[in-house]
Amino acid sequence: MGRVDPEQRRTATERLRQLADSGQLTARHVRLVATGCGVSERTVWWWIDPHAPRADGRARSGYRLTDIDRAAYAFYRGNATAVHRARSSVIGGTAPSAGVPIPDSLAQGWQNARPVSVHTLRRAFADQLTPAEVALWRSGENARRNADVYLTRPPSVRNQVWEADHKQLPILVMPPRGAPVRPWMTTVLDDATRALVGWAITLTPHAGTVLTAIRMGLVHDAERGPFGAVPAMVRIDRGLEFASAAVSEALKALGVDVHRLPAYTPHRKGKVERFHRTLEQMLLTTLPGFTGGPRDAAGRLHGPVDDRPAARAAAETADVRPMGIDVLVERVRDWVRWYNTAHEHAALGGRSPARAWEADPTPLARIDPERLRHLLLAGAERTVVKDGIHFANLTYLAPELQGRGGERVQVRHMPHDNRSIEVYARGEHLCTAYPQAHLTPEQVEDFRAAARAEAKRLRAAQRRSTRHSRAELAPMTGAAPAAESRLVPAADGDELARRRSDQALAAKSSTSLLGLVDPTLHPVVEESENP
Repeated sequence: MGRVDPEQRRTATERLRQLADSGQLTARHVRLVATGCGVSERTVWWWIDPHAPRADGRARSGYRLTDIDRAAYAFYRGNATAVHRARSSVIGGTAPSAGVPIPDSLAQGWQNARPVSVHTLRRAFADQLTPAEVALWRSGENARRNADVYLTRPPSVRNQVWEADHKQLPILVMPPRGAPVRPWMTTVLDDATRALVGWAITLTPHAGTVLTAIRMGLVHDAERGPFGAVPAMVRIDRGLEFASAAVSEALKALGVDVHRLPAYTPHRKGKVERFHRTLEQMLLTTLPGFTGGPRDAAGRLHGPVDDRPAARAAAETADVRPMGIDVLVERVRDWVRWYNTAHEHAALGGRSPARAWEADPTPLARIDPERLRHLLLAGAERTVVKDGIHFANLTYLAPELQGRGGERVQVRHMPHDNRSIEVYARGEHLCTAYPQAHLTPEQVEDFRAAARAEAKRLRAAQRRSTRHSRAELAPMTGAAPAAESRLVPAADGDELARRRSDQALAAKSSTSLLGLVDPTLHPVVEESENP
């Protein structure tokens, strides 16, 4: 026998009570209503007067829960049978119940209660408690939220509202060093078109990761699609990475309203939460190392990758290891490109996010990427070597690096984008460097021209320095400029002193083996002061 429609039951009950009040109610009326509603006559009599006592003194079905009954339901964690056992023990004077003491507050509240059957009490809890109450006392707050009903936001236009969130991906990957880990993904999703405008995958999320994902959403890049503009508002959760001063100041400096959502309200950014589930269902479940897959009786994942602690600790030397984080990034990049440009979204009328974006005529506010360098993820310091800057297994080069060999510089980059890096020297932006293996002919010529110009500049500086040095050192050594020695004759006294000095040196240079000077070979010339 199925459950009676509540509206039909209320209508039938109201009619029967009208007949009872006027003294016209008969058993035939009850029989007709029972047949029409598909219930027993006894049930129909209960509809008319649910509180009428039975011959055995027990209350009829339709029992109304008291505050004590509700408190007991919470105390016994949603176990209606345990509530009935404790209640019957107090009423019958046989407490404690099943060897378990009954709280005094419950025992005092049930002192004068009427007995009910366990079936009646279960039915009362099922009928008079909402699914949210039942879930709360049985499973907790998260289960209660599953029974909540939420408001739906009105439709927005493209790039007006972003939703940003972190998600620890359910997949094991190998980091550059160490044991396998589950990486984190930072996601920025457009509310109106469901387009993934920015993302980043790292081992641990931080403010730099958030800034990088936001910058990706701000910069227009034709290779990623038509996306890239300044939004009006960004919804973020209360994670410390999103709440950092660097993130808040960077967004507010662009005139973007930052809406920080209350804690534990994932439904208020439901689109990005749904995207994470789509990513897991479509991509991650097909990759090795997915931790949400089926397991055997010992808890081991079905497949080549074992995520148990002992296996993870030995993964570096094992024959079968999870994929590297760089491989995961490549897979996610390809999938995101497909999702944005080809995935037919039901909420978009069967269009892809890119098509929905292009069909929206709302004006976009774009900013020159060079003005957004401060939003890049800061990398480690590097030393400029002979062939440029070594970073992420590539060698980057730029004309501005000429003459800076051996200098320590700071590198900023976009994760998952090795097409260029930004180089800073002493806190100031120096240049944009590109992989040497992928330089265009124009970039190669620019680099060579810069090398020639730098060499020319240094040679000119060297010549200037030489001229200045000669002018400064000549007076210190007593030597006159060559031009003056040709125009001004030497004094007579100076000439006599020079000749005497030459004769003395000649005499010293011609000696015997005993070191004696032979005066016959080098006679000393006596000269008078007044020839």
